[in-house]
Formats: sequence, structure tokens, C-alpha cells
Amino acid sequence: MMKIRKGKLNDLEELHFILNNTKELHGEKNNPEQYPRRWIKIVLKDKTTSVLIAEEKNKLAGFFIAEFDKKTKSSYLVDIFVKPEYRKKEFASKLLKEYEKLCREKGIDELTTLVLTDNKKMQSFMKKYNYRQGNKFFYYSKKLK
Repeated sequence: MMKIRKGKLNDLEELHFILNNTKELHGEKNNPEQYPRRWIKIVLKDKTTSVLIAEEKNKLAGFFIAEFDKKTKSSYLVDIFVKPEYRKKEFASKLLKEYEKLCREKGIDELTTLVLTDNKKMQSFMKKYNYRQGNKFFYYSKKLK
């Protein structure tokens, strides 16, 4: 039976592995650690972000990470992910509904996310839940070291 719970620090390593080793979550080529541990640790603890974990039999099946801005009453869905073996079992739908519920509770009225142009399954999923597709974009990044 599926259970949804708040993310905890002991989820850090599994989240780090999934986020950095799952092709459909990467917007950047040749970046072996797009999601550093320190960032994941921050989102697990910070009050302006939320990580919810979907579990089945005490195993991580999926999750979402979201950021909230109370001033603009907006939220950015950073990532939503379900492991392949748990797909087509309503995990993503339940996570998305929980995300929207959390947004309503926080007084958020605008939700945004980015989906890679080649991730057709996620595009279809978002359209199914009445998310409107925006313009295409290019992702740029720079390491300051």
C-alpha cells in the first residue's frame, strides 16, 4: 500500500543517486552531479521547499521536490519522479495531487514546472492534469570555482 510522507535527511543518498543518474531528469549534458548533496540537504530542511516521498512497503517509489514563494503566491515544481517499476500505478498522480493540495494550503495560486522537450511521457502527464505548455527553452549553467 502506498504512503506519502515528508522527505527526511536519511533519504538524501537515495535522492542524490536518483536525481543524478536518471536521464529524464537531466536538462544538462555532461554534468555528473547536477544535483549536489548540499542542495538536496537544503531542500529537505528549508521551509520554502518541500520534498514528499511516495513509499510502498517502506521503499522509496517516487518523490517530488517543490519550491514556494509566498510573496508571489507561486510554486515551482522542481522535479517529480516515480521509479519505473512503480509507474502506471497512480504514484505520479497521487504525488501531483498532494503537491497541489499543499499549494492550496499555503495560499499558492500559480504552479510552474519545466519538462525536457524529449520527455514526451511527462509532457502528456502534465497536460492530463491541465497544465498548459509554455515555450521551449534552453537551459544554461555555469560553475563558479
